[in-house]
Amino acid sequence: MADPNEPSPIIGYFIRELMPNLSPADQPRLERYEDAASKTTHHGDFRRAWHCADWAITMAERSSDSHVGRLGAALKEKHQLWKDTIFGAEFGAMPGDGIGPGQDAEIQWVDDAIAVAIAEADRVGWPAVPWEELLKTMLAVPSTPK
Repeated sequence: MADPNEPSPIIGYFIRELMPNLSPADQPRLERYEDAASKTTHHGDFRRAWHCADWAITMAERSSDSHVGRLGAALKEKHQLWKDTIFGAEFGAMPGDGIGPGQDAEIQWVDDAIAVAIAEADRVGWPAVPWEELLKTMLAVPSTPK
């Protein structure tokens, strides 16, 4: 479990992984969110990670040129997300790393979103990749338990 006094590890990981892949012009836009990210907690991280998974699927569907292509891309991405979840649960159950199975799956969902963002940027350029909307959605998830 993450330290409740530390910022969200999911948002922190997203920012750290996205930053070096963004175009130099977009990096300052991402830096503007670091203060908001520092005020988050681990509460809501499953929902944040799920937003990443959903975003990755939506982006994969968007990048296809036909209905069948979109359907195939979505199914492939959903299948990979489930495989990642199962792998994360098995890996996280191994003793010694101090990270629970849920956190491993969550990180893999963030990795999927980053990979899809990079692939989409290669295809259409960073200005057409709505990474900022995803980050705003993750920041909007409440950081306090109910």
